[in-house]
Amino acid sequence: MVKKQILIVEGDVLQAERLKRNLELENYIVDVVYQGIDALMTLKRKWIDLIISAITLQGAMNGIQLLQDLKKHQEFNKIPVIIISSKINLEQAVYDLGATLFVEKPYDRIELLEKIKEILLS
Repeated sequence: MVKKQILIVEGDVLQAERLKRNLELENYIVDVVYQGIDALMTLKRKWIDLIISAITLQGAMNGIQLLQDLKKHQEFNKIPVIIISSKINLEQAVYDLGATLFVEKPYDRIELLEKIKEILLS
């Protein structure tokens, strides 16, 4: 079976590395970037099956702006996007913009891994 490629876009280096480690233990291939612009550059050079993005990122672009950009590009708009944030008041907004799933921080690691499996199998 081909390993799935996941891109983590997270402004918090520690959170990103923790999530990356958990995903790699589940046999996913994981790339991590800390800025939205780097996420777009990564997508231009390699296939990604799922994007997991925080709202708060390093650099000028936040997770909402990244989601908007992804949905504008025909080659990226079919990639499922999970938005992770402690700002629960943004949940409906990210769904309206086309996010596949909103996950509230702090999240349950096992629950998140199950949701990721479901999304990648659908």
